[in-house]
Amino acid sequence: MKLAATKRTETGTSASKKARAEGKIPAAIYGKEVETVSVLIDEKEFEKTIKEVGYNGVFDVEVDGDTYHVFVKDQANAAIKPIVYHVDLLAFTKGQKVTMSIPVHVSGEEGIDEGIVSQSISELEVNIAPADAPSEYIVDVSELEIGDTVHVSDIELGEGVELLTDEESTVVSVTAPQIEEEPAEETDEMPEPEVIGEDKDSEE
Repeated sequence: MKLAATKRTETGTSASKKARAEGKIPAAIYGKEVETVSVLIDEKEFEKTIKEVGYNGVFDVEVDGDTYHVFVKDQANAAIKPIVYHVDLLAFTKGQKVTMSIPVHVSGEEGIDEGIVSQSISELEVNIAPADAPSEYIVDVSELEIGDTVHVSDIELGEGVELLTDEESTVVSVTAPQIEEEPAEETDEMPEPEVIGEDKDSEE
């Protein structure tokens, strides 16, 4: 999959806003063996590419005759509107390992009759050749019971993957549901008022 890009000739907030209005996304291509290049990529073509290869999938970007093998390292989106402000594309050479964040998804929750499934980690940081990187790691919790936990070390990462996330960290846990205490019964009886000075003798 190849995406065409053009070098940015103007930078700054107003230039970026103008580019987005024209359907272009400001992006930066950089890497260990690559000088940083500021480019503009077509928004629709970018979305089409990511839909095909996945968010951490590998694709090529061609800039003025030079081809870069890249993946999305970071993406800045608008808080409310579906607008991509900027994309960081990490370039790499064949066989080179880089740091990537791989999403972790939970499956099989419907198989748990009792207990609440809590996911503590949503992605793993690994050192891997991008072409070998999985799109995601799946944790099946269908056989778990209350009190069970899944740690990072329990996930099969695959060959050639160097784990950077703490392997002792909890990914998923199953806890007992909280039992709500019944409210105390209300009574219509009112406490007798205390008469101040009732037991005192009056002296004349």
